[in-house]
Amino acid sequence: MKVAFFSSDPISLPSIRYLQAEHELVCIVSNPDRPKGRGKKVSPNEVSQWAIDNSVDLLRPEGKPSDDDVAHLREVGAELLIVMAYGCILKKNILEYGKYPCLNLHASLLPELRGASPIETAIALGKTRTGVSLMRVEPAMDTGAVADAEEVDIDFYDTAKTLRQKIAVSAADILKKNMPLIESGELNFVQQNSAEATYSRKLSREDMFLDFRKSARELRDRVRAFGAGIFQFGLDAIKIFDIQLCENTGGAGCATVISSGADGLKIACADGAICANRLQKPCARAMQAREFFSGYEIPKGTILSNADNKPLLHR
Repeated sequence: MKVAFFSSDPISLPSIRYLQAEHELVCIVSNPDRPKGRGKKVSPNEVSQWAIDNSVDLLRPEGKPSDDDVAHLREVGAELLIVMAYGCILKKNILEYGKYPCLNLHASLLPELRGASPIETAIALGKTRTGVSLMRVEPAMDTGAVADAEEVDIDFYDTAKTLRQKIAVSAADILKKNMPLIESGELNFVQQNSAEATYSRKLSREDMFLDFRKSARELRDRVRAFGAGIFQFGLDAIKIFDIQLCENTGGAGCATVISSGADGLKIACADGAICANRLQKPCARAMQAREFFSGYEIPKGTILSNADNKPLLHR
């Protein structure tokens, strides 16, 4: 089949490579180039760069694809449109493009975790499984009928990065399994039960700030989901990484620094304590605890502030 793939995120690259090898990938549709890195040089995202490197036709519309973009897809012969992590709600001109339904690969087991951040939210909520769903695209966010889904385990040491890699592979697998059914018109769809739907919202830096009134396990899950945790110490927002669970042997109150030094920063929580082995102060690189505390002091007994975290889910 002649396929156009809409994506702006490298999670889609295994699926794109599969389509290029086994079908005819006639176009990639992605976001426009954006400023990246410290120098804020305008550069293509990884999906656009892959298309450039592999001489695949590339569209980078500003906002929703226009009627001219749709006309271009017809010119290159696209029969099937597939979306994964494109970052833009599509209009009728795409949803009603041709005889095949516009399909989306969504990184959750729908109707759970519709929305913007299903991977990070699954980890932050302490879930032990998630997956990828092959669904029909509808005007409302992630509400379309589902044709197939594959489960993906979330291991104790998974981070958002490692889970994204797992889901990327599963997305390609589910495409490979279902492409013959798509082409023959035999792909069956089942409507989602909207009563069971949950929505993951768009995340921000504020979600990284820690509320030590949560359990140690909850805090560890949030750190591995968001890449780091942040707490305020004086005027400094300190980032912590590589969180370990430990016991609050001294019975210290929530948010109390139990110890700090070469063995890490140990902070009491609602249930147990966390120990951070890598830390970062503002305008500095991340350091192992031994190096960090050779030039920075967070005294034992310090009571840190608690962030008021917004709920990660909404309905």
